[in-house]
Amino acid sequence: MSTACFRPTTAADPAPAPLLGVAVLGAAPGLADRLAGWGARAIPGQDEAALRQALADPGLRCLAWLPPGALPLRRPAAIATALLAGDHPGIGPGDAWCLAAPTARRLAAEGPADAQTLVARARASLPPPPAPLAHRRPDGAALGLADLPAAFGSGLPFAAPFHDDPMVTARILGGSIATARSPRPTLPDGLAPIGPPPAPRPGEILAVLVVRNEALRLPAALDAARALGVDRVIVIDNRSTDGTRDVALQAGAHLVDAPGDYPASGFGIAWANAVLDAWGRGHWALVLDADEQLVFPGSDRGGLRALTRHLDAAGAEAFRTILLDCFPRGALAECGYRAGEDLRAAAPLFEPPRLRREAIEGFPGTLDYGGVRERLFFPEADPTRGLRWVRQKLFNLGLRIPALRTDARFLALAPPRSPTLTKLPLIRWRDGAALLASTHRIAPMRMAAEQPTGVLLHFKFLQDFHERAVDAVTRGIHYDGSREYRRYLRKLEADPAFALAGPDAREWQGPEALVALGLMQDTPAWQRDRLAAHDQGARLPG
Repeated sequence: MSTACFRPTTAADPAPAPLLGVAVLGAAPGLADRLAGWGARAIPGQDEAALRQALADPGLRCLAWLPPGALPLRRPAAIATALLAGDHPGIGPGDAWCLAAPTARRLAAEGPADAQTLVARARASLPPPPAPLAHRRPDGAALGLADLPAAFGSGLPFAAPFHDDPMVTARILGGSIATARSPRPTLPDGLAPIGPPPAPRPGEILAVLVVRNEALRLPAALDAARALGVDRVIVIDNRSTDGTRDVALQAGAHLVDAPGDYPASGFGIAWANAVLDAWGRGHWALVLDADEQLVFPGSDRGGLRALTRHLDAAGAEAFRTILLDCFPRGALAECGYRAGEDLRAAAPLFEPPRLRREAIEGFPGTLDYGGVRERLFFPEADPTRGLRWVRQKLFNLGLRIPALRTDARFLALAPPRSPTLTKLPLIRWRDGAALLASTHRIAPMRMAAEQPTGVLLHFKFLQDFHERAVDAVTRGIHYDGSREYRRYLRKLEADPAFALAGPDAREWQGPEALVALGLMQDTPAWQRDRLAAHDQGARLPG
């Protein structure tokens, strides 16, 4: 499997990360998260294995080491300029150092070496630099709050060692560098961790769920995420009353209280963005609803970590999927699912959607529609019915006129659409990342020319669906006053024995069957990488 993890920036990048191509050995977790948010790869440890791991990456531009207790003093672009200016072997044993990739590889080839042996060779063969990379006190003592004016005045990119003082850390990482955030963030809208706040280690894969009264589905969702290879789960709970919080805590998830108004938060989007900004930068994050489970080509044999490594190597920062509604064999009211059971056994059927891809302005460029919900609840959205396709063509032509794009009267003429199936739930979170409309629309992220796609198995339709539809309509808590749920409720109340299974329903047979149906895309490169991960003993999901 390719070990590449750095992505080239392009003119189309919305917010290029200035430290792409920089590998940093030995950075403390707090600093590692900040560096990762700026595009660097923070590699724990500084032994020979860590060194070889960094040097094996063909995208490496610079290898750096930071002393314990180091913190950045300058903006990311200035730090990048300093680190990428050329070889800097540091001055003395406590100074930071950086070596251009060719130099680091040449010196490492001379024999066994950990980070300190490597830099010793560099200092023996390279001219001494004119100035250090890290500001230090003349007496070598640890730096504190009183030392900050001199540290910032030095003009150097780093300073070390600092006392383990939260005021110092907040001052540097939260206040003095415009693009950095405090490791102890102030969360908006009353969001507050219940229990210890998340402290992700470098390289961990996160899952984030915004929930309310999801005790029935949440155990299966958490089990599925863990089985895929998620390392840390953050559950944002909006005033649940059914034991959801106990389920999350008992499963080892971090719990964040969200006491605010759900519609006012953009239907949880603002909460998820805030939590990911606080703890997700530099990490791959899987953003899910409690009724969703991710599958992708080979997900039954190769885990999420292998997939994220593959996406890193391909230069991708997001992973595209479609929602696939799953449902029981008979009437919803007779489903009988119990918390913790296998959802795929309780709702084993799906109807392969005739996907319709429509162009949109902005990222991701197109959205997918179709499926069983369109057939049963939104039949007028089917473009093959009546003059719907003519209406859509005329509306699309109107959108080319700038004045009409913001005209409320014109926008009200938009042809009806069924629920959007496109989601991008797996995102490498960084500065500039944001959910815009759940994960249906996100801020622009880099996507590879060729990368696999996945499916979110959607377990909305169980025995509690009627009750949940009533609640959604009564409280008006979903988009457009719960318009979608009003459709559901009319069907359910007209037919108490309502079932989704039709003549085209198929039974779940694993991810390869979804590839064969054209519902998700495999690629030769991903096939090679997941086989390599399997051969190396990567953890397999259940």
